[in-house]
Amino acid sequence: MLSAIKELFTPHKDYAGRHIDAVIDRLAAQTGTETHAWSYLHEQAVYGNTLNGMRIYPHELRKYAA
Repeated sequence: MLSAIKELFTPHKDYAGRHIDAVIDRLAAQTGTETHAWSYLHEQAVYGNTLNGMRIYPHELRKYAA
């Protein structure tokens, strides 16, 4: 029961089926930031950096996390 609830609140893949942790690792490496600063905002389908406010939208993802 607890694992089912956890799955509801912690998606492992983004809107395009990419593994969120892998994309965040690439974003951090490409932008020179820490991985813990990045998160995936599921309801907006955008990756965001909570420390500097940077957001990576779906059309920009190829540029930053390729």
